[in-house]
Amino acid sequence: MRVSDKAIVLQSIKYGDKKHILKLFTREQGLLTVTCILGSTPSSKIRSSVTMPLSMVDVEIISKQNKEVQQLTEASCYYVNTSISSSIFKLSIAQFMNEVLIKSLKEQSANILLYDFIEGCLKYLNESEEDPVNLHVYFLIEFTKYLGIEPSNNHSLLDPYFDCRDGRFSALSLAFPIGLDKDDSSLFSAILKVNCLNEKLSNIQRKRILNILLAYYQMHMPGFNQVKSLEVLHEVVTA
Repeated sequence: MRVSDKAIVLQSIKYGDKKHILKLFTREQGLLTVTCILGSTPSSKIRSSVTMPLSMVDVEIISKQNKEVQQLTEASCYYVNTSISSSIFKLSIAQFMNEVLIKSLKEQSANILLYDFIEGCLKYLNESEEDPVNLHVYFLIEFTKYLGIEPSNNHSLLDPYFDCRDGRFSALSLAFPIGLDKDDSSLFSAILKVNCLNEKLSNIQRKRILNILLAYYQMHMPGFNQVKSLEVLHEVVTA
C-alpha cells in the first residue's frame, strides 16, 4: 500500500553507496523505519538533503503489514531549517532535542498532537530572531505531557520536596536523583507554573532545571541514558 504523510527525520544510517536507513516520526503513522536510495540529479525523488536529522519532509512510503522496515519512494522538504544550520547556538539545541527524541520515541504510535508540538518547536527555533535560551527546557517540560509522565505540581508547605519516583511533591526529603532538596523543589515548582520560553533564568538556574528534568526522564523512560549532546549545550548556552 502506498501512503502519503509528513515526517520528521530522527536518524539516518548509511549503508552502501547510496542506500540509507531512516528513522522517521510521521504525523499519521507514528514511528517508522524506512529504507531509501538517494539520487544526485535534479529529478531524483530522494536527495541527500532530506536525510538530515530534524528535516521536515513530505514522504511517499510503500507500507507492508508485518514488515519492520518500509520503503521510502519519494521525499521532499516542506519546511527548510534555514537558520539552524548557520547558528552554533540553535544547532546545539536542535541536536539536544533530536537526541532526546531518539531516546524517548521507541515504539511511538500515531500522535498528531505530538507531531505538531515537535514541528512547532523546530519552527520556533528556526524563526527566532534572538537565541531561544529556554527552548530546550520548555521542550522537556511539555514533552512529558505527550509521554504520559507529566510531573504533578502539588508543591506546598506540607509537601515541599519533589519525589522523582512518583512525579509529585511530598513531605519526605530524598537525595538526588531520587528526589530534590527544598531549594531545587521550589525552583522546579516555579518553572512548572509558567511558560518558561520567555522567563528570565540565570545560567545556574537553567542548568539546575535541565539536570532535574533529565534525571526525571531517566527515572521514567526505560533506556534513557546519558545525553551526549548535553555538555556542548551547556557550553554554548552559558557562553
